[in-house]
Amino acid sequence: MLDRSFYFIIVMWGARYRDYFLEYCLPTLLAPGNLPALATTRPSKFLIATTLKDWRELSNTAAFRKMQQYVEAVHIDIPICPPDRSGCQHMNIGHQLACAMAYRDKALGVVLTPDSMISDGTVARLQQLAYAGVELVVVAALRFGEEPFFNHLTAMGLIPARRRSESAAPLIISGQQMASAAVNSFHPETLSYEWGAPFLFSIIPAAWWRVPGEDGIVLHSLSWAPLLLDYGAVSEHDTSTLEQWTIDGDYLFKNLGRNKKVYVIQDSDEMFLASWTPMAESADVFRPIRFFQTPFGKMIHGQLKLLQFGSSFYSDTFDPLRRKFFFLPVRWHARPLNANWSVIEKRAAKTLLKSVAPSGKAANNLLFALRTMTWVMRLLVTAIEKRNKVFLRIKLALSGDINTLNAARDYLSMLCIAAARAMRGSW
Repeated sequence: MLDRSFYFIIVMWGARYRDYFLEYCLPTLLAPGNLPALATTRPSKFLIATTLKDWRELSNTAAFRKMQQYVEAVHIDIPICPPDRSGCQHMNIGHQLACAMAYRDKALGVVLTPDSMISDGTVARLQQLAYAGVELVVVAALRFGEEPFFNHLTAMGLIPARRRSESAAPLIISGQQMASAAVNSFHPETLSYEWGAPFLFSIIPAAWWRVPGEDGIVLHSLSWAPLLLDYGAVSEHDTSTLEQWTIDGDYLFKNLGRNKKVYVIQDSDEMFLASWTPMAESADVFRPIRFFQTPFGKMIHGQLKLLQFGSSFYSDTFDPLRRKFFFLPVRWHARPLNANWSVIEKRAAKTLLKSVAPSGKAANNLLFALRTMTWVMRLLVTAIEKRNKVFLRIKLALSGDINTLNAARDYLSMLCIAAARAMRGSW
């Protein structure tokens, strides 16, 4: 039996994310191989950073009461998100408080989002890894399209019609079943990360290849979610990332980046984390570039992609820990693995090693121009497509509207940081 406590951490507010948590996230946690599988000598806790109103709504559900049979529910009070502040920034308030509590108690932290699900057996496996001395477990995290993802799960008979928050029924989905729904339900953003897709961005957090004849992909990722953080192994808790960025930034690197006891989930059968976004959200940003669909565009796309990905890889958006994980292939599959996978894995490794190889001065200068052009074009296209909203914001700002001025200040600050990260690479 493990002589440590698990502290599950989640930050949320509002009916939308409260429902996501009650209908999907929590029911998967109630699966037999998750919360019911906990076997620790010290009681585990579920730290929920939310508003008092949302806490009361959560507490009155059958699913929440069922959860309390396995863990102690702890409310961390946070204010409602102000209209002039982004949700990602506001989440940091809850993460700072919850992670500080986990660090204080030297607990095993499990950080989740309300709009996510885990496969059955995930917590049991995390418990095994913790018992073996692993101090950090990470899983690749990309966006799936909400509508097709749930349509697939429904068609597979895995999501019943009755509300789970009212019945407290667990949602039992294996890693293979969740991966099957996921790889056929990519959000436009994730579709753009397929290596041969006609896209080119300033920052590319992942690259993936479909395996012919198989229902799955080989993924190399720079985007990782922490599923286990041993705060007992953190000598000094560094929360500076949560002051300017989000927990998805370099928080892991600053706190556990130099630890050797790190475990990367490379197979969806072992455990799977699925997070979703409505298909229409940000879809206009991730539209294929028509030029790269022309015969000439296809000819140069491959070389440009190599340059672009190499610079993205070395940019300060990604810390050394993420770069280290990147070379490990991740297999998301709906059927058993076979010889077809090794062929694609070798091809992907060869391509990506070429993209991160040191380049000469001429290539770097070309890349600098390319990154600049890509950044400017994306801003111009967005401004043109949303010109009515932009004009309205300008009008309100000129009239002295304080909320608009504050929002503009925060946006410009974030824009400057993002631009600096996008422009800064290996040149």
